[in-house]
Amino acid sequence: MTRHVIGKLDEFPDETRRVVDIDGVEIAVFNVGGAFHAMRNACPHKGASLCTLPPTGMMLESAPDVYEWGRDGEIVRCPWHGYEFNLSDGKSVIAPKLKLRARVYNIDIEGEEVALYV
Repeated sequence: MTRHVIGKLDEFPDETRRVVDIDGVEIAVFNVGGAFHAMRNACPHKGASLCTLPPTGMMLESAPDVYEWGRDGEIVRCPWHGYEFNLSDGKSVIAPKLKLRARVYNIDIEGEEVALYV
């Protein structure tokens, strides 16, 4: 993996989502409450941009007639067909055992630099 500095820490305040280009590949970078995530900016289903919508949560499994929202800021939703992926590992929310998964990348804060490993 190659290290790519994509900016300074102060350029990525909380709730930032931004697309960076690394050697012709668009990568969506998210800062969710100080936790950085990076994934390929293309839904593995049909290629829509995954950086279009802010990270969201989902309804959790619960008892009948109980509606519980959770995992706020952990899910990225495709704007075209609603496919949802975990920001942390790129797995499909609805079918985590399927091969349909968004490519994720390691991202680190080193001093004041935000670095992506591709």
